[in-house]
Amino acid sequence: MQQFEFVVGESGLMTEAAAAEQAEWYLSKSPDLETLDFEAHIMVMRAYTALQTDAPFEHRGGLTRARYNVLRMLHGDEQKRKLMTDIVISMNVSPTNITKLVDGLERDGYVRRVASMEDKRKVWVELLPSGASIVEKTLPGVVHHITHLWQGLTLEEKRVLVHLLAKLRLDILTRSAGERVEGVCQPEAERASA
Repeated sequence: MQQFEFVVGESGLMTEAAAAEQAEWYLSKSPDLETLDFEAHIMVMRAYTALQTDAPFEHRGGLTRARYNVLRMLHGDEQKRKLMTDIVISMNVSPTNITKLVDGLERDGYVRRVASMEDKRKVWVELLPSGASIVEKTLPGVVHHITHLWQGLTLEEKRVLVHLLAKLRLDILTRSAGERVEGVCQPEAERASA
């Protein structure tokens, strides 16, 4: 069994000893770096891995996380359908992977493909009643699981975490685009009035 060591510093802030040690190792190889850059990166990756390890819905209806996400996305759409290309973009995976996922969901009777009437190159994926049913049966377990996972943080800590992750993601997307993306970040009041 793997052991974990979490440490609360004098500031009252917590860290994981192994992540701090890895960050110190990077510092020993490159003295100009900021160790908190590496420690933060390592902790986000470790948190992501921890969140991925236990997903109760994966054991219902032969679903994997990816299959569930496709069905959930379709279920959440007003028309219960999406273009294949929109699914690729939303899930941030390759078209080949989405094709394989949809193939399996279609084979299991959860979805069907429909050619676009306007553009024959486009294909819609439509949720079938059996697909909607498996999402609805799975959803209470997913909600319970997520709620249970986040019980250890206060509402304010969750708000700060969401803010920090959104800020990190915006910064990464903006820099990777090579230019400042206008209109991506706006106050909620402005967004509601638009």
